[in-house]
Amino acid sequence: MTDALPFFAEVRVLRASDRPRLEGKLGGVLGITEPPDEATPPAYAVLLDGEEEVYTFLRDEIEPTGQMREQEDYY
Repeated sequence: MTDALPFFAEVRVLRASDRPRLEGKLGGVLGITEPPDEATPPAYAVLLDGEEEVYTFLRDEIEPTGQMREQEDYY
């Protein structure tokens, strides 16, 4: 299992089969779901740079860049 990501982690979109134009974009994690059980992986709400909509991704669809963003960048 891949490590969970914290709020405001900077991520890059690896795969977005239903939204290919998003692949490669950077953004910040603004939300994390609370799965009902251990078998269900969390999903991440990500605000991508240059986008006004928040998109939801599974962990294997995004990768961390190693950078953290600040809460003030978004709120």
